[in-house]
Amino acid sequence: MTDWDRPLLGVESQGAGAQGRRQPIELVGMHLRLTGLIALGRFNRLSDLVNHTRGYVVVHDARLLRRNGDPTRLTLPRILVNQDEISFIAQMDVPEEMDAGPGGYGPGGEMDRPQMGYEKVAREFVLFTPGHTISGSIHLFGETELLGFADANDPRFVPVVGVRAQSLADRRVISHYAFALVNRTQMIALSEVIHEDAG
Repeated sequence: MTDWDRPLLGVESQGAGAQGRRQPIELVGMHLRLTGLIALGRFNRLSDLVNHTRGYVVVHDARLLRRNGDPTRLTLPRILVNQDEISFIAQMDVPEEMDAGPGGYGPGGEMDRPQMGYEKVAREFVLFTPGHTISGSIHLFGETELLGFADANDPRFVPVVGVRAQSLADRRVISHYAFALVNRTQMIALSEVIHEDAG
């Protein structure tokens, strides 16, 4: 087993000193919604941690939420969540990793392998999961076609900014996040939003 294949529980087993800084998140699945903290361990970015490890996501200081996002009284010091059951992991603030430049996901960033002569551009998408309609911007190389993006396997969790998530079970429940990692395996449909010129 390589370091990349180790379950996220491995971050926990290294001891408190190796956990590194913790990122506040909201985790949403078909039948689970909670807030808490994720320890980055040896990774610098939440997206790297989630996309380069397998197994369960470890959430510390978790508070379960109702479907509409209201907090419940149930808190847990630690909960392990199966990655396959996560629709998206969201943050209210744009993390440092979204900054433009090397290693970021803004124009010129390195979400994917760098391709000479191409720059990333923000493109608006609508993504459908079994429980939500998610709209926001994804930074892609300008030549990326919709079908190519849809067929790709990497990254497993797609970074999206300016997120609006609407529950399909109750369309009155709408949440807004600065940033989210959407589980590609939960995406059942997607479309790029094309704006027609006003003139």
